[in-house]
Amino acid sequence: MSAMPLRAPARPARPSAQPSWRPRLRLVRAPAQARSRLPFLLLCTAILGGAMLGALALNTLMATTAYTISERQVELAQLTQTEQILSDRFVEMSSPTQLAVAATGLGMVPAEGLSYIHLEDGSITGPAAELVAEPED
Repeated sequence: MSAMPLRAPARPARPSAQPSWRPRLRLVRAPAQARSRLPFLLLCTAILGGAMLGALALNTLMATTAYTISERQVELAQLTQTEQILSDRFVEMSSPTQLAVAATGLGMVPAEGLSYIHLEDGSITGPAAELVAEPED
């Protein structure tokens, strides 16, 4: 069974003495205010500007860090070179022969034997006791 469309009932014809046609009146709303695009454009501009300033700040920070790293690498190379020089000198001075030559150059004399200092009374026993003679009055 097919559905039949509903039709409005036909109006009876009126006498044509007066025009029966009259427009229907209806309530018309006031036109909607057009929204300004200015706040949206300002927001987009602020976001874009903030992103650009953030990228600039990040780039500046990275460049500063790169210069600091470069300076630290130069300092590390200098310290490594100094450490190597001092290590070489230590190896040279650690041999007994080189140590004896350096001590003689400073005016030291080799010890003839073991000597001891007694802390209780400050006396010296051994071969060094003869070298350290108390002056007589």
